Amino acid sequence: MKYFWFGIIALLCFSSCDKEENLPLELTSEGLVGKWELYQYQGNTGADDYRTAYEPTGKILTFFANGKLNAVEFFECDEGEYQVADHILTLVFDCEEEVPEMTYSMKRENGDLAISPRTPSMCIEGCAYIFKRIE
Repeated sequence: MKYFWFGIIALLCFSSCDKEENLPLELTSEGLVGKWELYQYQGNTGADDYRTAYEPTGKILTFFANGKLNAVEFFECDEGEYQVADHILTLVFDCEEEVPEMTYSMKRENGDLAISPRTPSMCIEGCAYIFKRIE
């Protein structure tokens, strides 16, 4: 009888959900690879903290394994490159207009990616863009 229960426990352990979905977000270049959509913005008016509704915005960042970046309706420029080091995301754009290099602090927020501007335009009272992986 005890072998029966060992078998049931082993079966339950090995029949869990898809392991890819259960893995935590890695704050590395490899962990960012994929398509991310802006779902929420959080900030501060100087008096109160606020958050927008958690819903799709159509603003998409796609991070490629080769270090390239594609942005849809998020920055002034659509294409560029990215680097990640010590939870800092650096974006360098490749467009005709001169767009300054941008850096963001990265963190996990409930399985989503939260990035907060560092330079050139920081949020004095704190703000973050919350992205959800869509692919």
